Amino acid sequence: MAFVLISIILLLILVLVAIRIGLNRDNINDEEPVIKPVLHGSGIYSIVKKSPRETIQDEKPPEEDIRQYIATLNEDIEGLSLSEIEKGQLVEMWKRALADNISTIEKGDEDGIEFYYYDFPPTECPVCKRYFSKGKFVTREEVFKFPGIIPPFHLGCTTILKAHHGKENLRETTELGMLPLFKNQLPPPLPEWKLTTKTNIT
Repeated sequence: MAFVLISIILLLILVLVAIRIGLNRDNINDEEPVIKPVLHGSGIYSIVKKSPRETIQDEKPPEEDIRQYIATLNEDIEGLSLSEIEKGQLVEMWKRALADNISTIEKGDEDGIEFYYYDFPPTECPVCKRYFSKGKFVTREEVFKFPGIIPPFHLGCTTILKAHHGKENLRETTELGMLPLFKNQLPPPLPEWKLTTKTNIT
């Protein structure tokens, strides 16, 4: 009889210990922080950290194509004659402008910039002004989705992207204030890269 009573008591103790362990485990799980996965591809964080340096290669002509094309030209779209030196300057100008605009975006990513606007320094681009006015802005997400909106747009193009920090006096750089470049979530027609002007050769 005493043996049976001791067995029952031991069984009850084991049951109580098991219940207590189970409750403690549930409390530990409840207190564990919930780690949410970082969005990739659709979240703005992942977008702004992806440089357009590689994707833009599919949107812009390679240097070899540019050199082959410009070698066939004797004058620009305004009828001004092109020397061999000027042709070489236009190619170098294209390469430098593309690198500078990409660097602007990469620096903007480091600074958390979400908006960029177009400017025409030192004077307005004679070709681009027919397609859009300076001061038109784009978002970083639009640049991610459409890297072709990164200047230069044509040979001799002086259009640049500037980061909008929210502190610039835009009246000095825009005509009608900041307006979106995109309409209905699509970019407008932009100049064909073969449109060549030597007006602003640098």
